[in-house]
Amino acid sequence: MVVAAFLCTLAVVLSILACVITTDSGISANWWPMFVVATYAIAPFPLVLFSKGSDGGMATYWAFFTTGWITTASFGIPAILAHSKIIALGNCFLSIAASLVFYGSAVGVQWYQARKESSFSF
Repeated sequence: MVVAAFLCTLAVVLSILACVITTDSGISANWWPMFVVATYAIAPFPLVLFSKGSDGGMATYWAFFTTGWITTASFGIPAILAHSKIIALGNCFLSIAASLVFYGSAVGVQWYQARKESSFSF
């Protein structure tokens, strides 16, 4: 769990670096890439609010869809901002790297917990 906390902190630091570092002389540094951090915060809420176990109801599917949409938006926001020349391409790559680190740590924690709870061991 300490590694997951470190990786989440690294993701936030990369997001801050995507805001403050000027990677293109024509585009100044701005704080628009911090919208990606908002997606980190709101991504798990649909699953927490709407999924009630594994009953397979419509609310569960809606929660999965909404969570997937929010997660995809965290990769799409920097790409759209870079395409419209609001942020530089280097800042876009830093922001996408932050998303990869954050969601990679979340998947790693889920994998570790599932492996720990499994009765099958190698």
